[in-house]
Amino acid sequence: MGESVATVDGAVLEGLARLMEPQGAFADELRAVGFDVQHPETRYAPAVLLAVLDVGARHRYPERTREEAHREIGQRFVEHFFGTFLGRVSGALLQVLGMKRFLLRLPKVAALTTDGLEVLVEQGGRNNELRITFRGPDMSPDFTTGAIEGAAQAGKSDLRAEIVRRGVGEFEVQATVTR
Repeated sequence: MGESVATVDGAVLEGLARLMEPQGAFADELRAVGFDVQHPETRYAPAVLLAVLDVGARHRYPERTREEAHREIGQRFVEHFFGTFLGRVSGALLQVLGMKRFLLRLPKVAALTTDGLEVLVEQGGRNNELRITFRGPDMSPDFTTGAIEGAAQAGKSDLRAEIVRRGVGEFEVQATVTR
């Protein structure tokens, strides 16, 4: 049996394209890194997602660090991702479950968008504190944390999220849901 290849659902990049509205040189640069806005694919390598985030950061947030730009893109991404079919499913789950229960089910939700990604969620010392570990394809911890924050905002929840550990092929986020 062959090894599983990590892929990201095209709906994620579609959500990014809706957010960034790339045209001209911006769209050309995205095409050069493997994402053609006019001819999207159904699955992408995680490296393409990272490259798209970097191109978007340079074009939309040139005054910010890479990490700050990725986090801002993640925060704003959610509302545009929720406009895709897969995003509508995720958004409906968020509305039904609420933020804390949505995060507790994040391993299943993440499996909808990224093959080869392992997500572990553990309850912390406090009732509303969660430790979320992401393992697998090279990802942007900042974009991911921003997307968690964006989901909380969409779900009208108060949440504090912090990246507490960064490693090769792995990172950990501490999230506290206060409402």
